[in-house]
Amino acid sequence: MNMKEAVVSVLTNWDNFSGRACRSEYWYFVLASILLYTLVFFLEIATGIVEIESDEMGKLSIISQLVLAIPTFSVTSRRLQDRGYSGWWQLSYLIIIGVFVIPLLCIFPAKEDENKWGRNPLVEN
Repeated sequence: MNMKEAVVSVLTNWDNFSGRACRSEYWYFVLASILLYTLVFFLEIATGIVEIESDEMGKLSIISQLVLAIPTFSVTSRRLQDRGYSGWWQLSYLIIIGVFVIPLLCIFPAKEDENKWGRNPLVEN
C-alpha cells in the first residue's frame, strides 16, 4: 500500500472503527497528516495569519486537525485491533502514558492471521 492508497482508504473508512488496518496504512496516513500540518503551518506563517513568535494556533491549523481527528482515531483503532488490542486503548492518551504506549503498539506487526476483529488485511484469500 502506498501513501495515496493509505490516505484514500483512511478517509473513505473514517467512520469504521471495527476491522483491522495494516502498518503501512496507519503509518502512511500519519506521515501524510504530519506533512499536511506542516504545510498548513508554513502557509499560515507566509500569509501572516500566525506570527512565528506567537504561541497560538491559526484557524487553518485548528480546522485541519478537527477534520482529521475522527479518521485518525478510526485508523488507530483498527491498527490496535490488528495487533490484538481493543481500540479503547486510545483512552490511555488521557493519562499521558498513551503518548508512549500507542505508537509502540502500532509499530509491531500483526500477531495472528485472524483475530476477533477479522482477518489480517495483508493475508491473501
